[in-house]
Amino acid sequence: MKQRDAAGYGGCATAAVGAVTALFVWSSSRRTRLHMGGGFEGQGSDLSVLWTELPLVLLAGALLPPLAWLLILRPLRGPGPTRSRILVAAVCAGSVLALSAWGLHTWANPGGPDRPRLSGTPFSELDQ
Repeated sequence: MKQRDAAGYGGCATAAVGAVTALFVWSSSRRTRLHMGGGFEGQGSDLSVLWTELPLVLLAGALLPPLAWLLILRPLRGPGPTRSRILVAAVCAGSVLALSAWGLHTWANPGGPDRPRLSGTPFSELDQ
């Protein structure tokens, strides 16, 4: 397989995996369940998240990992084994995917009163 083909297939694969992962993390969050009618008797329902948050989440999930893939693979061009370059780019794209999924999970699952406190003081900037 040529390097260009491997880079193209890998970029497409990271885009697909990133979009599916972002959709899964977003749809399984407390915030999304509440907005989609998960509150008591539909309290707090806000279906506008389907055309405001969902496209942005899918776009970020589909663009961030392939961007990392491209930015790592581009400087590693040249003669030599393609397999090691692809492996380095895949590890970096996977790391970006994991970090972005963690960030999305943190944003979409805000802390509440049942969350453990981060510090022992009653009023801390970390607890807000």
